Amino acid sequence: MLIMTQIPFVLALWFSLHSWNLLQPELGFPFVGLANYVNEFVSDPSFWPVIGHTIELVFGAIALAIVVGTVLALLLNRPIGGKNVLRALVTTPFLVTPSVMALIWKNLMLSPTFGIIDWGLHTIGLPAVPWFSAFPLESVTCIVAWEWTPFVMLVLLAGLQSIPEEVIEAARVDGSGSWMTFWGIIFPMLRRSYEVALLFGTIFIFQTFGEIYLTTGGGPGVATNTLPYYTYKTAFSSWQIGQAAALGVIGVVIAILAARGMLHFTADNTAEERG
Repeated sequence: MLIMTQIPFVLALWFSLHSWNLLQPELGFPFVGLANYVNEFVSDPSFWPVIGHTIELVFGAIALAIVVGTVLALLLNRPIGGKNVLRALVTTPFLVTPSVMALIWKNLMLSPTFGIIDWGLHTIGLPAVPWFSAFPLESVTCIVAWEWTPFVMLVLLAGLQSIPEEVIEAARVDGSGSWMTFWGIIFPMLRRSYEVALLFGTIFIFQTFGEIYLTTGGGPGVATNTLPYYTYKTAFSSWQIGQAAALGVIGVVIAILAARGMLHFTADNTAEERG
C-alpha cells in the first residue's frame, strides 16, 4: 500500500520542485523550489478559472445526485410492483465505465443531430441545442451527476431500510404529512447516509477526467477545464512536467482538505449527539 500511494506522491512532489520540459531536454532538470507553485497561483491566468470550474462541477454534480438520489431512494423504499427491476435499471449507470457513459451522452443523448433530447425538442417545435458548445460545463455536470446518482440512491436506500417502520407510522398517526415526515424524521435519521454520499461523491467527482476528455476536450476554449484535465494538458500538451506535477500536488492537497473538513464536521456532529 505504501508503494502504491505514498511513493508516487513523493515523486510528484519532487518533480514539482524542478523545471522539466520534455520538448527542451537541453535545459536539463534544474531545481526551482516553489517557482512552479508561484507560477500557478500568481502568473498563470488559467489557474483560478480552472479552480472555479472544478468547484462548480463538484458542487453541481453532487447536488443533482443528492436530490435525484433522494427521490429515487424514497420511491424504491415504497411497496411498489417491479421494484427489483426498477432498482436494477437505476443502478446500471453506476456500473458503466465513465468513458462509455461519456460517449453515450455525447452521441445518443446530447448530439444536436442524432440526440434523443434534441429529437424531443424537435417534436414539440423547438430548435436543436448544441449542448456541448452552448452549455458545456452544465452538460458535463449532468453526465457526472447521472453516473453518481445510483451510488447516492443505494446509500440512502440502505439508510431508509434501517429506519424502524414504527417511527414512520407513529408520525402518520400524529397527523404528520409526507413532507413533514421527511424533514422532521427521515432526513435527520439519514444524516449519516448523506455524509457518506457527500464524502465519497465529492472525492471521486473531483477526479473527473474521462467525461471531459471524450465530450468537450476542455472546451469550448477553457470552459470545461477542471484541475485534473488542466494537469493532463500541462503535462501532455505543453510538456511542462514540473508544472503539471505542481498542479497534481495542489489537487491532492485540496482533496485531502475537503475530506478532512467533512470528517471533522461529522465528528463534531457525533460529539454533539453523544454530549
